[in-house]
Amino acid sequence: MILIAFGTRPEIIKLFPVVSELKKRGIAHRTLFTGQQTDLYEDVKALVPPPDFSFAEAFAGAQKHNSLGGSFVKICEAAETLYARKRFGIVVVQGDTTTAWALAQMAFYNGVRIAHVEAGLRTFDLMNPFPEELNRTLISQIADYNFAPTRQAFDTLAKSGARNIHLVGNTIVDAVDHFRKTLGLTSETTPLVPVTLHRRENHAVMGELFREIEAIARDNGDLEFVLPIHPNPEVQKHRHLLRAPNIRVIDPVGYPDMLRMMSRAAFLITDSGGIQEEATCFNKKVIIAREKTERPEVVEIGLGRLAGRNLEREVAWARIPPGNPDASPYGDGHAAERIVDVLAGRLA
Repeated sequence: MILIAFGTRPEIIKLFPVVSELKKRGIAHRTLFTGQQTDLYEDVKALVPPPDFSFAEAFAGAQKHNSLGGSFVKICEAAETLYARKRFGIVVVQGDTTTAWALAQMAFYNGVRIAHVEAGLRTFDLMNPFPEELNRTLISQIADYNFAPTRQAFDTLAKSGARNIHLVGNTIVDAVDHFRKTLGLTSETTPLVPVTLHRRENHAVMGELFREIEAIARDNGDLEFVLPIHPNPEVQKHRHLLRAPNIRVIDPVGYPDMLRMMSRAAFLITDSGGIQEEATCFNKKVIIAREKTERPEVVEIGLGRLAGRNLEREVAWARIPPGNPDASPYGDGHAAERIVDVLAGRLA
């Protein structure tokens, strides 16, 4: 029996193609929602069937207090109980969240094989991004199957001694292709500039970043900046700094609406890892509000620039239209099929 585990919106977005492929082939599987993001879960829960198992109730207290340690302990305790009660052959985790690391560690303790989707991403700096760099590094070392999204990730895993590495592409391309078809998205260009800033390592400088956005907006009055503001108090407390008439601060938007904005963007400003990947699917430039990225392919193909806190210096570059799009460095939209090929082979 395969267990597909997710707890955040990005995990569901990147795992629903795998769930769909398992269902399509009639391969027995169960799903688990840990409840790490109950608010954002509502946006994407229709992508997967109602979960067979949920830790949401047990996890509610840790989520309320936003404690990394509390979240980790709650998920570990619930996972230990689940693994003792149900026998799974493989647990599939995605990425680098607290959910992924807690589920993987408890699987290791309980003799359950681990499959790691989107394995091998690295900045080689444990504090950037924090704590994701640690989480994904640890998962790869105990995973029985490592599904690398890019050749660079594959090589990183091989050098680290990880086991059973498979180059499959990134399931984000599968997901974007799904929405591109269902929503009729095209890569047009309008004066829209979506902005997302939320990362934990940027909380200490969020006010500085918001002042940068304010200055950029005032210097580029022909553009419309839209910032779906993250609910975290460390982000919300700075929203008063955004006063330019061409800035719209809005509530968080659903994933389909975010993709619509991205498809129409002149360029994007973000500290999100996922948006860096999604931007390549629409051939959009991204100013990355980080010092390092675990997705260097975006920079290497000319669609990303690492700006740190100096966002303004990259605006002139971002306003130059990108060249003719090449294929996304994250694959051809068939990553889920390759992942399920491996899982099905293991079960056989």
